[in-house]
Amino acid sequence: MQFTMEAGGIPAGVYKAEFIGAERYDENAEKYGVGVKLKWRVTEGPHADAEVTRICSMKMTAGSALGKLAAGLNGGPIATGQSFDFSQYVNATGVVVAEATQGGGSRVASFQRAQLGSPVVQQQHETF
Repeated sequence: MQFTMEAGGIPAGVYKAEFIGAERYDENAEKYGVGVKLKWRVTEGPHADAEVTRICSMKMTAGSALGKLAAGLNGGPIATGQSFDFSQYVNATGVVVAEATQGGGSRVASFQRAQLGSPVVQQQHETF
């Protein structure tokens, strides 16, 4: 039986993507605690339809990965005490930055939701 080694994710880079959801993440919960897995689907280019994810702790602050990604989906800061429901942002589109991980895969480093006429989204689109 023969196998081919795969990278375990898309190459590091900037991609147009759609948010597809958030789910509870229990793997290694005894070591790190329960987390949340955020998922996006690349919508254009050679990696279209590939999924890119980020596993975060359940702690949502302005400085945590979960809080920063929520603010990106929201299109701006989330006030202290404000509730945030990831399910309300399913199908939100924008630009995701994927970064390489030590294990050879990739993960979401940041996401910026598309705003109509946004020069960031237009500029990134031109690179595909």
